[in-house]
Amino acid sequence: MTKPGEMATVRRTRFSRPPTAGSAFVITVVEGPDAGLVTSLDATGPTRALLGQSPVCTIRLTDREVSRRHAALSVTDTKLVVLDLGSTNGTTVNGVLIKEAALQGGEAIRIGSSVLSVKRGEARAADLGQTASFGRVIGESAAMKRLYPALSQLAGSDRPALLEGEAGTGKELVAEELHRASGRTDGPFITLESSTIPIAELSSRLFGAGGLFEQARGGVLFIDEIGDLPRDVQATLRETLGKVRDVRVVAATRRDLDRDVAQGRFDDDLFFLLAAGRIELPALRDREGDVTLLARHFWQELAPSTGAATDLPEDFLPRFEHYPWPGNVRELRSAVLARMTMGELGPTYRSDEAKQQGLDFLSAVIEEDLPFPTARERVVSEFERRYVERVLARHNGNVTQAARASGVAHRYFQLVKARLK
Repeated sequence: MTKPGEMATVRRTRFSRPPTAGSAFVITVVEGPDAGLVTSLDATGPTRALLGQSPVCTIRLTDREVSRRHAALSVTDTKLVVLDLGSTNGTTVNGVLIKEAALQGGEAIRIGSSVLSVKRGEARAADLGQTASFGRVIGESAAMKRLYPALSQLAGSDRPALLEGEAGTGKELVAEELHRASGRTDGPFITLESSTIPIAELSSRLFGAGGLFEQARGGVLFIDEIGDLPRDVQATLRETLGKVRDVRVVAATRRDLDRDVAQGRFDDDLFFLLAAGRIELPALRDREGDVTLLARHFWQELAPSTGAATDLPEDFLPRFEHYPWPGNVRELRSAVLARMTMGELGPTYRSDEAKQQGLDFLSAVIEEDLPFPTARERVVSEFERRYVERVLARHNGNVTQAARASGVAHRYFQLVKARLK
């Protein structure tokens, strides 16, 4: 938990607004060198808008106290999420220093010497269409339906692509389907899993004679976890992309590359090359209604090889109604397979799911092999969210009593309570 002046993190919560509704926010610079600048963002637009001095930023400021990539803004179905990208001077919302916060409108964001007001704009219906899949990528949630047009457009292009998302969200499957739907479908699909190759051998495996770039000629080279590549390999990859014309690179990462670029951990120019085809895959917890769809799909897919009945048991889904699926689609498939092969949910999915959630989340973070500060930040963020929700519930939503019982600043509790509505 945080005390006055300390860093606070407000984690995103599950949203339940009907899928046809699109939120809109108007961001206005009210103080600073760029006062009067107005930008509108909505849920039907790009996944993420950058805020800072860099020319690539959607909201570009001239304030010298603002970092090149200071923060990122993302519009969900109901809220505007602001994420500090490791800026030099930090980001505050209503006077509270934050790493991440979900805004509803009416807040003030301060970065450097600039203050930006956040107001609700006129929501407009999102034309999500009837498409419920992109090849083998399936989902009927609003979060997925927004992706399909972008994926189809990206498949028709030959430019590099960057797939972002938590572990288990299906990035490699999306890469494979981009390949199948492209003009390179008859060419090879070559995969580099950087974590499986010794660092000293990465350059020769990628760029040497008979290396992966040569093997992928006429097709696609899929680089998994590109954010984990050493900086010297990133630089060579950037130079190679500028020269090689008959290989398409599709990269994937679980990392926040905006933050990594801002903090000097990822090559700036390589990021620019990849970001032209940038897609963020949603976490399963944000794909309302897709758990049922996917569970039935996996059951039918796996039934022939396991000898299980073709129908999903009625008791399977209710047990996971409030489960957050930290391992995303990959974890759901594993749960289905465990039920089919073991005749039960298996050791991780027994009747004490509520108690197990914390351990599952911790295990999932550890298995992602994140840098220590990033892993610690994610775990602390989840702890803060659960703790605050619980203490507020215990005191019937009374912020004063909850703050007093927890020994936490009253102002922080006010901010958190507003975000968790």
